[in-house]
Amino acid sequence: MLRSLLAFLLLAAAAAAQSVTGVTMVGTEERQDDLPAIATAPDGSLWLAFLSYSERRDQIGIRQYKDGVWGSLTFVPNTSGDSWLPQIGIDGSGGVWIVWSQGLDENWDLYARRFDPKEQTWGRLERLTDHPLPDVNPRLASDGKGRLAVVWQGWRGRFANIFLKTLDNGLWQETLQVSAHPANEWEPAAAFDSAGTVWVAWDSYRNGNYDIYLAGAKDGAVTVPEMAVAATALYEVKPTLAVDGDDRVWVAYEEGGANWGKDTGYTIHKTEPGVVIGGDRSVRVMTFANGKIQAPADSLQRVMSPAGGTPDWTYQPHLFRDGKGSVWAVAKRRINLRQGNGNRGYWEYYLSQYAGDRWTDAVAIPHSKGRSSTRIQATVDRNGDLNLAWPTDNRTEKYYHRPIRGEVYVGKVAAAAAAPMKLISPTPLDVQVKSGHANEAADLDAIRGYRAAVHGRPVQIVRGDFHRHTELSWDGGGGSDGSLPDFYRYMIDAAAMDFGASTDHQGGAWEYWWFYTQKMTDMYHVPGAYTPIYGFERSATQPNGHRNVFYAERSGEVVPFFQRTDAKQYDLGTNPVGDLPPVGSGTLVEDDTKRLYDEIRRMNGIAIPHTSGTRMGTDWRDNDPELEPVVEIFQGARTNYEYVGAPLSAVTGVDDDHVKRAGYHPEGFVRLAWNKGYRLGTIASSDHGSTHYSYAMVYTDRPTRQGILDAIRRRHTYGATDNIVLDVRMGDSYFMGDEVRSAEPLPIHVKVRGTNAVDKVLVIRGDQVLYTHTPNAQEATFDYVDESARNEKGTFYYYVRVEQKDGQIAWASPFWVTY
Repeated sequence: MLRSLLAFLLLAAAAAAQSVTGVTMVGTEERQDDLPAIATAPDGSLWLAFLSYSERRDQIGIRQYKDGVWGSLTFVPNTSGDSWLPQIGIDGSGGVWIVWSQGLDENWDLYARRFDPKEQTWGRLERLTDHPLPDVNPRLASDGKGRLAVVWQGWRGRFANIFLKTLDNGLWQETLQVSAHPANEWEPAAAFDSAGTVWVAWDSYRNGNYDIYLAGAKDGAVTVPEMAVAATALYEVKPTLAVDGDDRVWVAYEEGGANWGKDTGYTIHKTEPGVVIGGDRSVRVMTFANGKIQAPADSLQRVMSPAGGTPDWTYQPHLFRDGKGSVWAVAKRRINLRQGNGNRGYWEYYLSQYAGDRWTDAVAIPHSKGRSSTRIQATVDRNGDLNLAWPTDNRTEKYYHRPIRGEVYVGKVAAAAAAPMKLISPTPLDVQVKSGHANEAADLDAIRGYRAAVHGRPVQIVRGDFHRHTELSWDGGGGSDGSLPDFYRYMIDAAAMDFGASTDHQGGAWEYWWFYTQKMTDMYHVPGAYTPIYGFERSATQPNGHRNVFYAERSGEVVPFFQRTDAKQYDLGTNPVGDLPPVGSGTLVEDDTKRLYDEIRRMNGIAIPHTSGTRMGTDWRDNDPELEPVVEIFQGARTNYEYVGAPLSAVTGVDDDHVKRAGYHPEGFVRLAWNKGYRLGTIASSDHGSTHYSYAMVYTDRPTRQGILDAIRRRHTYGATDNIVLDVRMGDSYFMGDEVRSAEPLPIHVKVRGTNAVDKVLVIRGDQVLYTHTPNAQEATFDYVDESARNEKGTFYYYVRVEQKDGQIAWASPFWVTY
């Protein structure tokens, strides 16, 4: 009885103490501030570093809190304007070190600079990495006595590994490679124990899904070999670390479903084996000490779930230890609110303390609403209290999906009396994994290894997705689509794409988010592994139509809507997009699409229409073959827009609910555009809530941004729902997508390698199926001549469609043949 009473009193005291006090906005008044870091100096002062954006560049601001007053803002000198995740730490002499990743001369590296508070001088700019591939996602740890350790993710060839550098006696030591597995490893975290070991945690895709690993390093070597902390078939990512007063290493991470990022989509929704990029997440905590992995006796997810909104959408747990040895956790909760025709919601930080044998009820951290891809950091002050620093974008209650202004806040949590920690053996998880692509690795090798010659140039197939949304789109806010950084995980690992673009509505419909999008496009550019392309979605409703816009250069801009003069104003308080033109509009001038063409022409861009047979589509009133060379004929989120009745198209009586949501406009089907003479090649891409089920296939001799867009301009493309190899030629000289002039019919040469048995390959001219080849095998090769055209004159279009027995499809770009 006495023990129960004592436990109750400790828990009540912990709950009372965990409120965040002294909450203060410490950023700027006129800039967009983001991603803060915080540290404690030997004199008891606090130092804050954060990104601060204005006028197409960001800087790193720093401020000092001393004697109850925040000092003036100053900026780290000579940054490039493209910075990421600034970290801050204090050396043994009281010098303030800022460490960050920045893009300069088309490469991302880690840099550091020291500020001397006594002399009020900056030291020299130190470049910590110099590899030609990206070094990104740094995290810094301090032992509280002047030693610092920074860990990061760095690409070396096709794969990213984990690296460590320590600052000892004011000098940066040689880089230590902590992991070297031939797979991508992501977003490391670090923490010191009392013996000086730097513990490093990260997640790895080595097993075909993400797992959590932990290792220890000391004196320039890995002294505790890596071990798996969580290695199931689930999605286990984004670890953070804390070391408690007994030198136990605590690891928190985010957990999602098995087959993350694998096949999902509308036409397979009843059988889909995968899970989407966003959606359900839990947070888990493990500990390591004396060679043994254990878990807290209580689930952190239990106290995060009742916080409101969707029960299981809890992301990015962060762990901290206060000065009394207590362990705290902060996680991001998704709060969903259905308003109007969109999924309105926001993310908010919640705080809990492990009070001996249970987590205290989670409380919301004030002013922490925002997107999902933010970070919160903490430092222990001289009183042992925890000082937190976090960002917000000041969303308002009426339109919770819309950012207003980026600010940085700090607040204090009083240290809690450390209770004896109850730990248990982790319960083994019974993970059920749906069967998906049994031979995906072989299919990838086959399509990536395929080589051909087109017009005398050696070409290869590069696979991409040109229609993906993230947390920056108003109509999902990252709910099922995930965050912008998660987009890159998906494209590089789960989908193993060669190129792609995040295409948020109007680039996020906020200047800072468009800058953020472009910055990430540069940061995750890994030549030889993944080529991101600048893009956004411009969502004009019928009859103009949604189009995704792409650029090879960062100078490309988001093209606004050209509104009618009688359109209502979009003021904050009357429309969810605030004081900007809408992210999807029908109140446009009659020639809006032509004005779009004018804008992207001067920026050397291209536009790709999509969902053409819905209310988001077009009646094909406009086309410019130089600027709009291909169409998204299929998207995993919806259906096939080839023609009414085509495979995977909407069927009356079966897809009525889907059609009601998307609208049905058969005047937008692609065949009608072809019948008008439009030269449109084909691709497929995903859109919201679909993964691994739509591919834009491009034959190119240069897998660069410009090379890929140039190949799309030539229409040397095809769309597919799987990694199907499709090679279609005409005569001796022409490739799919080409215009042909001939006095007589030329043979069509078709080569297919499917991912399963190919049921049939159709040769189609206009509205007519000319020939059906039925190989009943994984590969097919045949020739066909349209003898019926031998005495015809005029221009005709021909294309090939592949249908596998498992329902997967590929659509070749047409030939346009003039006899």
